[in-house]
Amino acid sequence: MPFMEQEHVLSDDAYLKIEAGLAHGRVWLAYNIYPYFLGKEDVHTFSKKEEADEFCFKNIREYDLFSFVRIRSMKDVFELMKYGELTEKYIQSLNNVISMEEKIMSFNENQLKRTGFAEAFTPELQQKMEQRVPVIEHAFKKDFEGDKVNAILHLRKSESSDHYHLNKFDLSLQKEGQLTEAKHTFYINPVKSTNAEGEKNPDNLFTLKEGYNLLAGRPVFKHMTNMEGNAYDSWVQLNLKNKLDSGNFEMKQYTKNYGFELETTLNKYPIKELTNEQYKNNLIDSLQRGNLQKATFVGADGKEEKLYVSPVVTMGQLNVYDLEKQRIPTDKLLEKGLVGSELATQLKEKMSQTNSSELKNQPTPKVDDNVKPAIKPTGEEKAPKQRVKHKLH
Repeated sequence: MPFMEQEHVLSDDAYLKIEAGLAHGRVWLAYNIYPYFLGKEDVHTFSKKEEADEFCFKNIREYDLFSFVRIRSMKDVFELMKYGELTEKYIQSLNNVISMEEKIMSFNENQLKRTGFAEAFTPELQQKMEQRVPVIEHAFKKDFEGDKVNAILHLRKSESSDHYHLNKFDLSLQKEGQLTEAKHTFYINPVKSTNAEGEKNPDNLFTLKEGYNLLAGRPVFKHMTNMEGNAYDSWVQLNLKNKLDSGNFEMKQYTKNYGFELETTLNKYPIKELTNEQYKNNLIDSLQRGNLQKATFVGADGKEEKLYVSPVVTMGQLNVYDLEKQRIPTDKLLEKGLVGSELATQLKEKMSQTNSSELKNQPTPKVDDNVKPAIKPTGEEKAPKQRVKHKLH
């Protein structure tokens, strides 16, 4: 129910009662719409809307008729009512408190905005912050074109102020059409972690969208900081085949010394956006953030085709996908005139070298002494060759 247009004056006792209710998370205010001057018996606060509604329904008498509204602070109350016997000095003090509360909430909201969680700053989360809950675990869900992302935000109240800091967020991704989930924890503050080689590295800031892209298997270009506090640029990618004892995936980094240059790689492909400086910069920026980006390919016959692309840092090439987001093999790209024969040969050679390297690095299987070896095939019965399929990510 909205406030009536009739004016009301709020007494000191009523003010203090409402303020105490807000301090305990009771954000639904029921007030008597009949009197002009509201005493403490004319205002009541509740934690739930249903409770306020029920109170108003049950307290209809000759001189009592209650309405209710949701409030976040005393500022909301004073925007809707006049105040009574409070002195100007007290009002000014109260306004300073309200202004400080707004600044605190603005700081807390910006904590989430800068990591892409603006939508997670819900009334429920704000209420917990207003109650000064020391540690908050806040659940948030988002869909990215059919891919379901679930997040748990870990926020902690500062010991020296009422500011909240987002220390980390747990992220899980369930891709469309798949039953399994990929999970990883991204740290916001420079928490020391250990990589696969046992070396300690500081974690750096990742946004929600970048976390999603990493869990989807795509690389992200980041401005990083090393243990000595020195800044450097690096492509970052999760090794989704290697999970560490911490429960996180191994995070691999490829600095400029690795030799991958995104613009140089893009120039190997007939992409129309590269002919326009602004479009080219937008394309590079989007790919650096890990997005699966749509681009216009111009075939050898001059025909244009919209396709998705994503860089493959380790191969110095692009993964190209159709509009259904199914990867297009190099042979098919060559057939459609979207890559030249020289580039196609280079890509195939790199693929062959990568596959050979992966096979060499496979661990030797352990032999069980209790298991008898298989009978060696005769010359007429040749053992079938094992076919190993490798899939690009």
